[in-house]
Amino acid sequence: MASAKRDIRSIIDSFSDDLILIAQEIARERVERAVAEWQAKNEKFLAKKSKQDEKAQRLEEKARKNQLALERIERMAEKRRAREEQKAAERALRMEQRLIADAEKPERKPRGRKAGGLLSEAAAKKEPTPPPLFVHKRRRDGEIQQLKRGDEESVLSAANAANGGANNNAVPAASAPAPVAPNVPEQLRLGL
Repeated sequence: MASAKRDIRSIIDSFSDDLILIAQEIARERVERAVAEWQAKNEKFLAKKSKQDEKAQRLEEKARKNQLALERIERMAEKRRAREEQKAAERALRMEQRLIADAEKPERKPRGRKAGGLLSEAAAKKEPTPPPLFVHKRRRDGEIQQLKRGDEESVLSAANAANGGANNNAVPAASAPAPVAPNVPEQLRLGL
């Protein structure tokens, strides 16, 4: 009897193990079928979600690349600023050294030609000549004649001669207003 009980128990245990395996297989099949049905129903939603995930991933990558590029640009700008500051400091130092060197050098006399040169005192103190006239006069035959500037004194003496010398005793010609000569062109009177 004891052996029969043992045999029955072993059969029941093996049968219960088989039942557990069968139940697990059935549960697995049902879960797979339910998942397949859910995926079929929600395929559009899953496709949209996967696209959104891919898009989000691309945006994250792009943001990361942009951040790296921005950091690289900032580093380059910082290096450029440092180089410019260094160059400015070097220029300031060189200029300071030149100023110190120039202060230590004795002053040189200006170089120029000997007596009668362009930089001689006589040439430097000489009154500048008036600019040439660029007014032209056309003759009756069509030829163009360049007008020449006359001295102011000759214009004044010609005007006095035309007036008959009436102003000789009243006011000197240099301080009196310039009388207008009838034969002197207007361009000469205006100094053009």
